[in-house]
Amino acid sequence: MTQQQTTSSEADNTHHITPVQDDPHQPGETHQAKPKRFFRGKQLRLSRSKMNTVLALCAMLISAASFYATYMQAKAAQEQVAAAERQLEAETWPWLQFSYSNFDLEAERPRITIGILNSGTGPALIEWVQYHYRGQAYDSLTALFDACCNISAYREALDTAQQDDNEVNVLAKFGWYITSRAEHSLLADGATLPLFTMQKSNFNNRLWDKIDDISEQVEVFTCYCSLLKQCYISSVESHVSPVEDCTQGKLTLAQQDNTTTEEH
Repeated sequence: MTQQQTTSSEADNTHHITPVQDDPHQPGETHQAKPKRFFRGKQLRLSRSKMNTVLALCAMLISAASFYATYMQAKAAQEQVAAAERQLEAETWPWLQFSYSNFDLEAERPRITIGILNSGTGPALIEWVQYHYRGQAYDSLTALFDACCNISAYREALDTAQQDDNEVNVLAKFGWYITSRAEHSLLADGATLPLFTMQKSNFNNRLWDKIDDISEQVEVFTCYCSLLKQCYISSVESHVSPVEDCTQGKLTLAQQDNTTTEEH
């Protein structure tokens, strides 16, 4: 082959070769196609009105949580206060009981003794005592015993006997009795208030027996208040009922008596 033919062949080969173009952004490297992304993240965009709504909801949630916490704290405080009040009420609660006996164990002789005992844990301010006998209410034992047994006549007889003979102790010789009123009395816890005492003798035995006989027919109601001004009415059977105050309690008791009388 001649030199001219060789040169022509090289020229033809050069004509068919396509030169590799370099990437203008990455010089010296071969260009490669990037893979397509099938999922592209979307950017979340909130308008101003939506953002205000979200902030308002967050504020409402925070306010509700704060309100609930405050409510629970207030409820716990109220429960503590209520527990303290119940404890104080228990420590100052009076309980009055009506007592009756017809024999003196120490003196070993018949003696009627009527009184009120405070078996509670606090003092009691006695407002009034009522005695009910055969549908009638009496504010004192003297009024009751006058109605049933004419005790005033016995008292007058003793006074007359004492005037006739000043040197003789009529009360000790013929028999005496002592009465007291309970209204507006402060009775300490564990204390007893005597209301009536009468010793039996040959001179007053008939009167004494009559008083002793009717004792089971008499109903006694006592209205009293504690130091916390909580008022109650107790019966001779030691039933205790709370009342708003003793004035209202007396009206309620009178209404009950009228209803009972009408039923009978």
